[in-house]
Amino acid sequence: MLNASYVGRSLPTTAPVTITDESVTRFAQSLGLAAAHPDGTHASQAVLPPTYLISLTLPAADPLIEDPEFGLDFSRVLHREQRFAYHRELTAGAQVSCTVTVESIKTVAGNDLLSLHTAVEDGLGLAAEVWTTLFVAGDPA
Repeated sequence: MLNASYVGRSLPTTAPVTITDESVTRFAQSLGLAAAHPDGTHASQAVLPPTYLISLTLPAADPLIEDPEFGLDFSRVLHREQRFAYHRELTAGAQVSCTVTVESIKTVAGNDLLSLHTAVEDGLGLAAEVWTTLFVAGDPA
């Protein structure tokens, strides 16, 4: 069981990370997308693949995953849902920081549903938001 006292708690904001052409290209290729767009532009001239931010927001949650007091056994986790809201376009070259907040923990039939909200900010403020829901299987004993 997850520690419900973490609901509402935010992790420390990550240090700024620069979105690079290389990271966008690798992410796009992992999805089977071309490294450059059909019109010949490079990643830095194009909007990120819509789900690219998961490559930044998942590592931002590592302190929560590694916190023994939270009680998350990642070997019991199934990804349930992901939502993205972009407030403005992000491209390679942008520097962003992530702040993860535990939105809710719901226990259903001995299993937990963990909802996280990550605010992604650049130099102008809130650029995007990512919501992640994880299914955490309960102890079979």
